[in-house]
Amino acid sequence: MNKLMLDQQLSQLTNARMRIGITDLAEDAELQPAPIIERHLAKWEFTEEGEHVRLYFNHCQFLAVPVQEEVGFALEKDAIVLTALDRRGKLKYTITFAK
Repeated sequence: MNKLMLDQQLSQLTNARMRIGITDLAEDAELQPAPIIERHLAKWEFTEEGEHVRLYFNHCQFLAVPVQEEVGFALEKDAIVLTALDRRGKLKYTITFAK
């Protein structure tokens, strides 16, 4: 997904509730998945290098999601789901935005 499309999607989701899940895809990953956390999307911005998008929970706390590799949006029942794959870090991000 290119940055313009990502920009258009995220602009519509500011102030939405997010359910954030991060899955460790490494061979030696913990069997117990990380807990899903819920946060509010206060704002967002691309990093200077353009490799990540920062999803801010407040004025200083954020989650940096890689956007250089596989990124997608899907419309699900009453939600929009952003998925991003970080091959280097062996992580999969699944962020569900409530409508």
